[in-house]
Amino acid sequence: MAKKRWISAGSVLMTVALTAAACSGGGSQGTSQPSGEPGAKQAEENKMHEISFMNFAYTIFPAAEGAGVDAIKEKFNAHIKSQFILQSDFNSKLSVVMASGDMPDVVAIKDLDSNYYKWARQGAFLPLDDYIDQYETFRMVPDEIWDQIRVDGKIYSIPMYAPTYVFSNIIRKDWLDNLGLSMPTNYEELLEVAIAFTKNDPDGNGKDDTYGFALGENISPEYMAGAYWSGGWYHKNENGDYIPGIIGPGRKEVIETLAAAYREGAVTKDFAVLNWAQANKEFYSGKAGIFIGTPTGMVEEYYTGLLEVNPEARLASIPHFVAPDGSQGRLLGQGYFGLSTLSSKLKNDPEKVKKILEIMDYGRQFIPVNERTPDNEVFDWLMGHEGVGYEMVDGKAVLKPGSESITPIQYMLQRHEFWKPWAPNDEANQYSIASYNDPRMQQFIAEIEEMEATYNKTPYADPSRGIFSEAQSSKGADLQKYIIGEQTKMISGQRPLSDWDQMVKEWMGRGGADIIREINDGIKERGAAK
Repeated sequence: MAKKRWISAGSVLMTVALTAAACSGGGSQGTSQPSGEPGAKQAEENKMHEISFMNFAYTIFPAAEGAGVDAIKEKFNAHIKSQFILQSDFNSKLSVVMASGDMPDVVAIKDLDSNYYKWARQGAFLPLDDYIDQYETFRMVPDEIWDQIRVDGKIYSIPMYAPTYVFSNIIRKDWLDNLGLSMPTNYEELLEVAIAFTKNDPDGNGKDDTYGFALGENISPEYMAGAYWSGGWYHKNENGDYIPGIIGPGRKEVIETLAAAYREGAVTKDFAVLNWAQANKEFYSGKAGIFIGTPTGMVEEYYTGLLEVNPEARLASIPHFVAPDGSQGRLLGQGYFGLSTLSSKLKNDPEKVKKILEIMDYGRQFIPVNERTPDNEVFDWLMGHEGVGYEMVDGKAVLKPGSESITPIQYMLQRHEFWKPWAPNDEANQYSIASYNDPRMQQFIAEIEEMEATYNKTPYADPSRGIFSEAQSSKGADLQKYIIGEQTKMISGQRPLSDWDQMVKEWMGRGGADIIREINDGIKERGAAK
Protein backbone atom coordinates (compact mmCIF):
# COMPACT_ATOMS: atom_id res chain seq x y z
CA MET A 1 0.00 0.00 0.00
CA ALA A 2 2.27 2.72 -1.26
CA LYS A 3 1.00 6.15 -0.41
CA LYS A 4 1.51 9.00 2.01
CA ARG A 5 2.68 7.92 5.43
CA TRP A 6 -0.22 8.66 7.74
CA ILE A 7 0.56 8.41 11.41
CA SER A 8 -2.29 6.02 12.16
CA ALA A 9 -2.40 4.24 8.82
CA GLY A 10 -2.75 0.48 8.92
CA SER A 11 -1.50 0.30 5.33
CA VAL A 12 2.15 -0.05 6.30
CA LEU A 13 3.57 -2.69 8.54
CA MET A 14 4.46 -1.41 11.97
CA THR A 15 7.45 -2.39 14.04
CA VAL A 16 9.15 -1.93 17.33
CA ALA A 17 12.24 0.15 18.16
CA LEU A 18 15.20 -1.84 19.53
CA THR A 19 18.79 -1.62 20.80
CA ALA A 20 21.83 -3.75 21.40
CA ALA A 21 24.11 -1.73 23.63
CA ALA A 22 25.41 -1.90 27.17
CA CYS A 23 23.27 -0.96 30.14
CA SER A 24 23.71 0.38 33.67
CA GLY A 25 21.45 0.44 36.69
CA GLY A 26 19.95 3.30 38.62
CA GLY A 27 16.88 5.02 39.97
CA SER A 28 13.71 6.09 38.24
CA GLN A 29 12.22 9.53 37.99
CA GLY A 30 8.68 9.54 39.29
CA THR A 31 8.64 5.84 40.18
CA SER A 32 11.68 5.39 42.43
CA GLN A 33 11.43 4.63 46.13
CA PRO A 34 14.65 6.22 47.45
CA SER A 35 15.76 6.13 51.04
CA GLY A 36 18.44 7.82 53.09
CA GLU A 37 19.59 11.43 53.18
CA PRO A 38 17.90 14.13 51.04
CA GLY A 39 21.05 14.51 48.96
CA ALA A 40 21.16 10.82 48.14
CA LYS A 41 17.48 10.91 47.32
CA GLN A 42 17.98 13.79 44.89
CA ALA A 43 20.95 12.06 43.25
CA GLU A 44 18.93 8.89 42.83
CA GLU A 45 16.08 10.78 41.17
CA ASN A 46 18.43 12.61 38.80
CA LYS A 47 20.42 9.56 37.74
CA MET A 48 20.47 8.99 33.98
CA HIS A 49 19.47 5.47 32.94
CA GLU A 50 21.31 3.89 30.03
CA ILE A 51 18.79 1.58 28.30
CA SER A 52 19.90 -0.65 25.44
CA PHE A 53 17.20 -1.63 22.96
CA MET A 54 17.19 -4.02 19.97
CA ASN A 55 14.30 -4.06 17.50
CA PHE A 56 13.26 -5.28 14.04
CA ALA A 57 12.33 -2.72 11.38
CA TYR A 58 10.70 -2.77 7.97
CA THR A 59 11.17 0.64 6.38
CA ILE A 60 12.38 3.14 9.00
CA PHE A 61 15.79 2.91 10.68
CA PRO A 62 16.23 5.82 13.13
CA ALA A 63 19.76 6.96 13.97
CA ALA A 64 21.30 5.96 17.29
CA GLU A 65 21.30 9.61 18.37
CA GLY A 66 19.09 12.54 17.50
CA ALA A 67 16.36 14.87 18.68
CA GLY A 68 14.04 11.97 19.54
CA VAL A 69 16.62 10.42 21.87
CA ASP A 70 17.35 13.83 23.39
CA ALA A 71 13.65 14.45 24.09
CA ILE A 72 13.42 11.16 25.99
CA LYS A 73 16.54 12.05 27.97
CA GLU A 74 14.99 15.32 29.04
CA LYS A 75 11.59 13.88 29.89
CA PHE A 76 12.51 10.55 31.47
CA ASN A 77 16.18 10.77 32.52
CA ALA A 78 16.85 7.85 30.20
CA HIS A 79 19.30 7.47 27.34
CA ILE A 80 17.91 5.00 24.79
CA LYS A 81 20.76 3.25 22.97
CA SER A 82 18.97 1.57 20.08
CA GLN A 83 19.76 -0.81 17.26
CA PHE A 84 17.26 -1.35 14.44
CA ILE A 85 17.69 -4.45 12.27
CA LEU A 86 15.96 -5.31 9.01
CA GLN A 87 13.11 -7.66 9.87
CA SER A 88 14.25 -10.34 7.40
CA ASP A 89 17.62 -10.54 9.18
CA PHE A 90 16.37 -9.98 12.69
CA ASN A 91 15.75 -13.52 13.95
CA SER A 92 19.13 -14.82 12.84
CA LYS A 93 20.98 -11.87 14.39
CA LEU A 94 18.94 -12.13 17.57
CA SER A 95 19.90 -15.80 17.90
CA VAL A 96 23.57 -14.82 17.78
CA VAL A 97 23.06 -12.11 20.43
CA MET A 98 21.17 -14.46 22.74
CA ALA A 99 23.78 -17.19 22.35
CA SER A 100 26.46 -14.72 23.40
CA GLY A 101 24.72 -14.15 26.73
CA ASP A 102 24.86 -10.38 26.22
CA MET A 103 21.17 -9.59 25.77
CA PRO A 104 20.33 -5.86 25.66
CA ASP A 105 18.01 -4.45 28.32
CA VAL A 106 15.02 -4.57 25.97
CA VAL A 107 14.67 -6.90 23.00
CA ALA A 108 11.77 -7.21 20.61
CA ILE A 109 10.60 -10.69 19.73
CA LYS A 110 9.22 -10.84 16.21
CA ASP A 111 7.69 -14.33 16.33
CA LEU A 112 6.24 -16.43 19.13
CA ASP A 113 8.38 -19.40 18.13
CA SER A 114 10.38 -22.16 19.77
CA ASN A 115 13.25 -19.75 20.52
CA TYR A 116 10.98 -17.54 22.63
CA TYR A 117 9.98 -20.50 24.78
CA LYS A 118 13.54 -21.78 24.96
CA TRP A 119 15.00 -18.45 26.03
CA ALA A 120 12.26 -17.85 28.59
CA ARG A 121 12.80 -21.29 30.14
CA GLN A 122 16.58 -20.78 30.14
CA GLY A 123 16.07 -17.67 32.26
CA ALA A 124 17.06 -15.04 29.70
CA PHE A 125 13.94 -12.93 30.23
CA LEU A 126 12.72 -11.11 33.31
CA PRO A 127 9.31 -12.27 34.64
CA LEU A 128 6.95 -9.28 34.55
CA ASP A 129 3.84 -10.55 36.34
CA ASP A 130 4.37 -8.29 39.36
CA TYR A 131 4.49 -5.16 37.19
CA ILE A 132 1.45 -5.58 34.96
CA ASP A 133 -1.11 -3.99 37.29
CA GLN A 134 1.07 -0.91 37.82
CA TYR A 135 0.64 0.50 34.31
CA GLU A 136 -2.61 1.50 32.65
CA THR A 137 -1.87 0.30 29.13
CA PHE A 138 -0.71 -3.08 30.44
CA ARG A 139 -3.94 -3.48 32.40
CA MET A 140 -5.86 -2.91 29.17
CA VAL A 141 -4.42 -6.05 27.56
CA PRO A 142 -7.11 -8.78 27.52
CA ASP A 143 -6.49 -12.01 29.42
CA GLU A 144 -6.67 -14.04 26.20
CA ILE A 145 -3.62 -12.16 24.93
CA TRP A 146 -1.64 -12.55 28.15
CA ASP A 147 -2.52 -16.26 28.02
CA GLN A 148 -1.00 -16.55 24.56
CA ILE A 149 2.40 -15.30 25.66
CA ARG A 150 2.72 -17.02 29.03
CA VAL A 151 5.49 -19.57 29.44
CA ASP A 152 4.90 -22.10 32.20
CA GLY A 153 2.33 -19.74 33.68
CA LYS A 154 4.55 -16.64 33.75
CA ILE A 155 4.54 -13.44 31.68
CA TYR A 156 7.92 -12.65 30.11
CA SER A 157 6.99 -9.96 27.60
CA ILE A 158 4.79 -6.96 26.86
CA PRO A 159 2.76 -7.38 23.66
CA MET A 160 2.67 -4.66 21.03
CA TYR A 161 -0.79 -3.75 19.82
CA ALA A 162 -2.52 -5.10 16.74
CA PRO A 163 -6.27 -5.12 16.10
CA THR A 164 -8.13 -8.42 16.46
CA TYR A 165 -9.83 -7.96 13.08
CA VAL A 166 -9.51 -10.79 10.60
CA PHE A 167 -10.80 -10.79 7.05
CA SER A 168 -14.54 -11.03 6.45
CA ASN A 169 -16.33 -11.70 3.18
CA ILE A 170 -17.31 -8.81 0.90
CA ILE A 171 -19.57 -8.72 -2.15
CA ARG A 172 -20.50 -6.58 -5.10
CA LYS A 173 -23.65 -4.99 -3.69
CA ASP A 174 -24.44 -3.34 -7.03
CA TRP A 175 -24.51 -6.79 -8.67
CA LEU A 176 -26.87 -8.08 -6.01
CA ASP A 177 -29.16 -5.13 -6.65
CA ASN A 178 -28.97 -5.51 -10.43
CA LEU A 179 -30.10 -9.14 -10.16
CA GLY A 180 -32.67 -8.52 -7.44
CA LEU A 181 -30.83 -10.77 -4.98
CA SER A 182 -30.69 -10.49 -1.20
CA MET A 183 -27.56 -10.49 0.94
CA PRO A 184 -26.63 -14.15 1.54
CA THR A 185 -27.03 -15.43 5.10
CA ASN A 186 -25.52 -18.93 4.74
CA TYR A 187 -23.29 -20.90 2.39
CA GLU A 188 -26.17 -22.30 0.38
CA GLU A 189 -27.34 -18.79 -0.43
CA LEU A 190 -23.77 -17.64 -1.04
CA LEU A 191 -23.35 -20.43 -3.60
CA GLU A 192 -26.58 -19.42 -5.35
CA VAL A 193 -25.36 -15.83 -5.56
CA ALA A 194 -21.95 -16.92 -6.89
CA ILE A 195 -23.63 -18.93 -9.66
CA ALA A 196 -25.97 -16.02 -10.50
CA PHE A 197 -22.94 -13.70 -10.74
CA THR A 198 -21.50 -16.19 -13.23
CA LYS A 199 -24.51 -16.87 -15.44
CA ASN A 200 -26.85 -13.85 -15.22
CA ASP A 201 -24.74 -10.92 -16.46
CA PRO A 202 -24.75 -8.92 -13.19
CA ASP A 203 -22.90 -5.94 -14.70
CA GLY A 204 -25.40 -5.75 -17.56
CA ASN A 205 -22.85 -5.45 -20.36
CA GLY A 206 -24.24 -8.39 -22.35
CA LYS A 207 -20.97 -10.32 -22.06
CA ASP A 208 -20.07 -13.57 -20.32
CA ASP A 209 -17.24 -11.97 -18.35
CA THR A 210 -18.15 -12.22 -14.66
CA TYR A 211 -18.15 -14.93 -12.02
CA GLY A 212 -18.54 -15.48 -8.28
CA PHE A 213 -15.55 -16.24 -6.03
CA ALA A 214 -12.10 -14.73 -6.63
CA LEU A 215 -9.64 -17.35 -5.37
CA GLY A 216 -5.88 -17.80 -5.36
CA GLU A 217 -3.30 -20.43 -4.56
CA ASN A 218 -3.40 -22.24 -1.21
CA ILE A 219 -7.18 -21.69 -1.17
CA SER A 220 -6.79 -18.04 -0.36
CA PRO A 221 -8.96 -16.34 0.79
CA GLU A 222 -10.47 -18.92 3.12
CA TYR A 223 -14.02 -17.54 2.85
CA MET A 224 -14.78 -18.19 6.49
CA ALA A 225 -18.05 -16.58 7.55
CA GLY A 226 -17.35 -16.82 11.26
CA ALA A 227 -15.23 -18.68 13.80
CA TYR A 228 -17.17 -21.93 13.16
CA TRP A 229 -15.75 -22.06 9.62
CA SER A 230 -12.30 -20.69 10.43
CA GLY A 231 -8.94 -22.36 10.78
CA GLY A 232 -9.03 -21.81 14.53
CA TRP A 233 -9.24 -24.59 17.09
CA TYR A 234 -12.99 -24.26 17.54
CA HIS A 235 -14.38 -27.78 17.12
CA LYS A 236 -13.74 -30.87 19.25
CA ASN A 237 -13.40 -34.53 18.32
CA GLU A 238 -15.17 -37.51 19.83
CA ASN A 239 -12.68 -37.50 22.72
CA GLY A 240 -13.48 -33.92 23.63
CA ASP A 241 -10.15 -32.62 22.32
CA TYR A 242 -9.90 -29.43 20.28
CA ILE A 243 -9.02 -29.94 16.61
CA PRO A 244 -7.69 -27.45 14.04
CA GLY A 245 -10.31 -25.86 11.84
CA ILE A 246 -8.52 -27.03 8.69
CA ILE A 247 -10.00 -30.53 9.28
CA GLY A 248 -13.22 -29.45 11.00
CA PRO A 249 -16.84 -29.53 9.82
CA GLY A 250 -16.88 -25.79 9.10
CA ARG A 251 -13.94 -26.07 6.73
CA LYS A 252 -15.61 -29.02 5.03
CA GLU A 253 -18.66 -26.86 4.29
CA VAL A 254 -16.45 -24.15 2.79
CA ILE A 255 -14.66 -26.67 0.54
CA GLU A 256 -17.98 -28.20 -0.51
CA THR A 257 -19.28 -24.73 -1.42
CA LEU A 258 -16.20 -23.84 -3.46
CA ALA A 259 -16.21 -27.22 -5.19
CA ALA A 260 -19.86 -26.81 -6.20
CA ALA A 261 -19.14 -23.28 -7.42
CA TYR A 262 -16.10 -24.46 -9.38
CA ARG A 263 -18.22 -26.99 -11.26
CA GLU A 264 -20.43 -24.09 -12.37
CA GLY A 265 -17.51 -21.89 -13.39
CA ALA A 266 -18.15 -19.62 -10.40
CA VAL A 267 -14.59 -19.79 -9.01
CA THR A 268 -11.38 -18.49 -10.58
CA LYS A 269 -10.56 -21.26 -13.04
CA ASP A 270 -6.78 -21.34 -12.54
CA PHE A 271 -6.87 -20.43 -8.84
CA ALA A 272 -4.28 -23.07 -7.87
CA VAL A 273 -1.50 -21.15 -9.63
CA LEU A 274 -2.57 -17.54 -8.94
CA ASN A 275 -0.65 -15.57 -6.34
CA TRP A 276 -2.30 -13.17 -3.92
CA ALA A 277 -1.78 -10.08 -6.06
CA GLN A 278 -3.33 -11.85 -9.03
CA ALA A 279 -6.32 -12.97 -6.96
CA ASN A 280 -6.86 -9.36 -5.90
CA LYS A 281 -6.75 -8.30 -9.53
CA GLU A 282 -9.51 -10.79 -10.40
CA PHE A 283 -11.81 -9.00 -7.99
CA TYR A 284 -10.76 -5.39 -8.32
CA SER A 285 -10.69 -5.51 -12.13
CA GLY A 286 -14.43 -6.21 -12.03
CA LYS A 287 -14.40 -9.89 -13.01
CA ALA A 288 -15.39 -11.55 -9.71
CA GLY A 289 -18.13 -10.55 -7.29
CA ILE A 290 -17.10 -12.09 -3.96
CA PHE A 291 -13.85 -11.53 -2.05
CA ILE A 292 -12.63 -10.45 1.41
CA GLY A 293 -12.04 -7.19 3.28
CA THR A 294 -10.98 -5.86 6.65
CA PRO A 295 -10.98 -2.43 8.30
CA THR A 296 -7.21 -2.21 8.53
CA GLY A 297 -4.54 -2.77 5.91
CA MET A 298 -6.60 -2.57 2.72
CA VAL A 299 -4.99 -1.17 -0.43
CA GLU A 300 -6.96 1.96 -1.18
CA GLU A 301 -5.71 2.11 -4.77
CA TYR A 302 -7.29 -1.28 -5.52
CA TYR A 303 -10.75 0.02 -4.68
CA THR A 304 -10.34 3.36 -6.42
CA GLY A 305 -9.05 1.44 -9.43
CA LEU A 306 -12.26 -0.61 -9.49
CA LEU A 307 -14.27 2.60 -9.39
CA GLU A 308 -12.36 3.91 -12.38
CA VAL A 309 -13.38 0.79 -14.34
CA ASN A 310 -16.95 0.88 -13.03
CA PRO A 311 -18.00 4.07 -11.22
CA GLU A 312 -21.27 2.40 -10.19
CA ALA A 313 -19.51 -0.40 -8.31
CA ARG A 314 -20.40 -0.69 -4.64
CA LEU A 315 -18.89 -3.12 -2.17
CA ALA A 316 -20.61 -4.38 0.96
CA SER A 317 -19.53 -6.54 3.88
CA ILE A 318 -21.42 -9.82 4.21
CA PRO A 319 -22.63 -10.24 7.82
CA HIS A 320 -21.14 -13.16 9.71
CA PHE A 321 -23.33 -16.24 9.28
CA VAL A 322 -25.17 -17.88 12.17
CA ALA A 323 -23.44 -21.22 12.77
CA PRO A 324 -25.20 -24.55 13.39
CA ASP A 325 -24.34 -24.22 17.09
CA GLY A 326 -25.98 -20.78 17.25
CA SER A 327 -22.78 -18.74 17.38
CA GLN A 328 -22.35 -15.65 15.20
CA GLY A 329 -18.98 -14.00 15.28
CA ARG A 330 -15.48 -14.08 13.92
CA LEU A 331 -12.32 -15.69 15.05
CA LEU A 332 -10.32 -13.05 16.87
CA GLY A 333 -6.91 -12.17 15.51
CA GLN A 334 -4.10 -12.74 17.99
CA GLY A 335 -4.34 -9.09 19.03
CA TYR A 336 -0.64 -8.24 19.09
CA PHE A 337 2.27 -7.90 16.69
CA GLY A 338 5.59 -8.57 18.29
CA LEU A 339 6.67 -8.63 21.94
CA SER A 340 9.04 -6.60 24.12
CA THR A 341 11.16 -8.62 26.55
CA LEU A 342 13.43 -7.40 29.34
CA SER A 343 16.75 -8.98 30.25
CA SER A 344 16.77 -11.09 33.40
CA LYS A 345 19.98 -9.27 34.34
CA LEU A 346 17.69 -6.43 35.45
CA LYS A 347 16.22 -8.48 38.30
CA ASN A 348 18.42 -6.67 40.84
CA ASP A 349 17.64 -3.25 39.41
CA PRO A 350 13.90 -2.73 39.93
CA GLU A 351 14.18 1.04 39.45
CA LYS A 352 15.56 0.59 35.97
CA VAL A 353 12.84 -1.92 35.21
CA LYS A 354 10.24 0.63 36.30
CA LYS A 355 11.87 3.27 34.13
CA ILE A 356 11.72 1.00 31.08
CA LEU A 357 8.09 0.13 31.69
CA GLU A 358 7.21 3.76 32.38
CA ILE A 359 8.58 4.74 28.96
CA MET A 360 6.74 1.88 27.27
CA ASP A 361 3.49 2.76 28.98
CA TYR A 362 3.75 6.42 28.00
CA GLY A 363 4.28 5.56 24.34
CA ARG A 364 1.30 3.18 24.31
CA GLN A 365 -1.28 5.77 25.44
CA PHE A 366 -4.38 5.79 23.27
CA ILE A 367 -5.46 9.17 21.92
CA PRO A 368 -8.80 9.38 20.07
CA VAL A 369 -8.46 9.99 16.35
CA ASN A 370 -9.97 13.47 16.52
CA GLU A 371 -7.46 14.50 19.21
CA ARG A 372 -4.33 13.56 17.26
CA THR A 373 -3.43 17.18 16.69
CA PRO A 374 -0.84 19.68 17.89
CA ASP A 375 -3.25 20.68 20.65
CA ASN A 376 -2.73 17.31 22.35
CA GLU A 377 0.53 17.66 24.24
CA VAL A 378 1.21 13.92 24.46
CA PHE A 379 0.63 13.34 20.75
CA ASP A 380 2.60 16.42 19.76
CA TRP A 381 5.57 15.36 21.91
CA LEU A 382 5.56 11.76 20.67
CA MET A 383 5.57 12.96 17.06
CA GLY A 384 8.37 15.47 17.51
CA HIS A 385 6.15 18.59 17.45
CA GLU A 386 4.24 20.08 14.56
CA GLY A 387 6.40 21.55 11.83
CA VAL A 388 9.42 19.55 12.99
CA GLY A 389 8.48 15.89 13.14
CA TYR A 390 5.13 16.09 11.35
CA GLU A 391 2.69 18.37 9.59
CA MET A 392 -1.09 18.49 9.58
CA VAL A 393 -2.47 17.74 6.11
CA ASP A 394 -6.23 17.72 5.57
CA GLY A 395 -6.71 17.26 9.31
CA LYS A 396 -4.28 14.35 9.63
CA ALA A 397 -0.78 14.22 11.05
CA VAL A 398 1.77 13.28 8.39
CA LEU A 399 5.37 12.46 9.25
CA LYS A 400 7.81 14.80 7.56
CA PRO A 401 10.45 13.26 5.27
CA GLY A 402 13.60 12.56 7.26
CA SER A 403 11.84 12.77 10.63
CA GLU A 404 12.91 9.27 11.70
CA SER A 405 15.39 10.47 14.31
CA ILE A 406 13.32 13.46 15.42
CA THR A 407 10.18 11.71 16.69
CA PRO A 408 10.44 10.23 20.22
CA ILE A 409 7.88 7.53 19.35
CA GLN A 410 10.59 5.76 17.35
CA TYR A 411 12.52 5.07 20.55
CA MET A 412 9.79 4.29 23.09
CA LEU A 413 10.85 0.63 23.42
CA GLN A 414 7.90 -0.76 21.47
CA ARG A 415 6.27 0.19 18.19
CA HIS A 416 8.00 2.62 15.90
CA GLU A 417 7.58 3.48 12.17
CA PHE A 418 3.99 4.41 13.00
CA TRP A 419 2.45 5.22 16.33
CA LYS A 420 0.41 2.21 17.42
CA PRO A 421 -1.11 2.79 20.86
CA TRP A 422 -2.99 0.16 22.82
CA ALA A 423 -6.60 0.81 21.80
CA PRO A 424 -9.42 0.08 24.27
CA ASN A 425 -11.17 -1.86 21.47
CA ASP A 426 -10.91 -2.32 17.72
CA GLU A 427 -13.68 0.17 16.97
CA ALA A 428 -11.86 3.00 18.76
CA ASN A 429 -9.21 3.00 16.04
CA GLN A 430 -11.70 4.41 13.52
CA TYR A 431 -9.64 3.07 10.64
CA SER A 432 -12.17 4.33 8.12
CA ILE A 433 -11.23 7.89 9.11
CA ALA A 434 -7.65 7.50 10.26
CA SER A 435 -6.21 5.18 7.61
CA TYR A 436 -7.88 6.06 4.32
CA ASN A 437 -8.24 9.22 2.27
CA ASP A 438 -10.80 8.77 -0.49
CA PRO A 439 -14.35 9.39 0.85
CA ARG A 440 -15.64 6.37 -1.10
CA MET A 441 -13.04 4.14 0.50
CA GLN A 442 -13.82 5.61 3.91
CA GLN A 443 -17.49 4.77 3.43
CA PHE A 444 -16.68 1.20 2.39
CA ILE A 445 -14.41 0.63 5.40
CA ALA A 446 -16.96 2.28 7.74
CA GLU A 447 -19.54 -0.26 6.54
CA ILE A 448 -17.16 -3.14 7.38
CA GLU A 449 -16.61 -1.61 10.82
CA GLU A 450 -20.36 -1.31 11.29
CA MET A 451 -20.88 -4.93 10.24
CA GLU A 452 -18.28 -6.08 12.74
CA ALA A 453 -19.86 -4.04 15.53
CA THR A 454 -23.33 -5.39 14.73
CA TYR A 455 -22.76 -9.04 13.83
CA ASN A 456 -19.66 -10.04 15.75
CA LYS A 457 -21.89 -11.26 18.58
CA THR A 458 -19.78 -14.18 19.79
CA PRO A 459 -16.12 -13.40 19.03
CA TYR A 460 -13.90 -16.42 19.57
CA ALA A 461 -10.36 -16.50 20.97
CA ASP A 462 -8.47 -19.52 19.67
CA PRO A 463 -7.37 -21.53 22.75
CA SER A 464 -4.41 -23.02 20.87
CA ARG A 465 -2.66 -19.69 20.43
CA GLY A 466 0.56 -19.44 22.35
CA ILE A 467 0.79 -23.21 22.88
CA PHE A 468 4.09 -24.59 21.65
CA SER A 469 3.98 -28.00 20.01
CA GLU A 470 7.17 -29.81 19.05
CA ALA A 471 5.22 -31.79 16.45
CA GLN A 472 3.77 -28.58 15.03
CA SER A 473 7.23 -27.08 14.84
CA SER A 474 8.73 -30.06 13.02
CA LYS A 475 5.78 -31.31 10.96
CA GLY A 476 3.32 -28.44 10.74
CA ALA A 477 4.56 -26.91 7.48
CA ASP A 478 4.50 -30.24 5.64
CA LEU A 479 1.08 -31.10 7.03
CA GLN A 480 -0.33 -27.73 5.97
CA LYS A 481 1.05 -28.20 2.48
CA TYR A 482 -0.47 -31.67 2.32
CA ILE A 483 -3.96 -30.74 3.54
CA ILE A 484 -4.18 -27.63 1.35
CA GLY A 485 -3.06 -29.69 -1.63
CA GLU A 486 -5.74 -32.33 -1.06
CA GLN A 487 -8.47 -29.74 -0.49
CA THR A 488 -7.38 -27.94 -3.67
CA LYS A 489 -7.90 -31.22 -5.50
CA MET A 490 -11.38 -31.48 -4.00
CA ILE A 491 -12.34 -27.99 -5.19
CA SER A 492 -11.12 -28.66 -8.72
CA GLY A 493 -12.72 -32.12 -8.87
CA GLN A 494 -9.50 -34.14 -8.83
CA ARG A 495 -10.41 -35.84 -5.56
CA PRO A 496 -13.98 -36.62 -4.49
CA LEU A 497 -15.47 -34.83 -1.51
CA SER A 498 -16.52 -38.24 -0.23
CA ASP A 499 -12.82 -38.75 0.61
CA TRP A 500 -12.93 -36.10 3.36
CA ASP A 501 -12.74 -38.57 6.26
CA GLN A 502 -9.98 -40.50 4.52
CA MET A 503 -8.05 -37.28 3.96
CA VAL A 504 -8.34 -36.42 7.66
CA LYS A 505 -7.15 -39.92 8.54
CA GLU A 506 -4.11 -39.45 6.31
CA TRP A 507 -3.38 -36.07 7.91
CA MET A 508 -3.59 -37.62 11.37
CA GLY A 509 -1.23 -40.42 10.39
CA ARG A 510 1.36 -38.00 9.03
CA GLY A 511 1.72 -36.32 12.43
CA GLY A 512 -1.55 -34.46 12.89
CA ALA A 513 -2.52 -36.71 15.79
CA ASP A 514 0.67 -35.71 17.61
CA ILE A 515 -0.09 -32.03 17.10
CA ILE A 516 -3.63 -32.44 18.44
CA ARG A 517 -2.35 -34.30 21.48
CA GLU A 518 0.38 -31.75 22.26
CA ILE A 519 -1.83 -28.71 21.72
CA ASN A 520 -4.56 -30.11 23.95
CA ASP A 521 -2.03 -31.00 26.63
CA GLY A 522 -0.78 -27.42 26.46
CA ILE A 523 -4.30 -25.99 26.71
CA LYS A 524 -4.95 -28.09 29.81
CA GLU A 525 -1.61 -27.17 31.38
CA ARG A 526 -2.18 -23.49 30.77
CA GLY A 527 -5.59 -23.68 32.39
CA ALA A 528 -4.10 -25.38 35.42
CA ALA A 529 -1.26 -22.86 35.67
CA LYS A 530 -3.50 -19.77 35.69
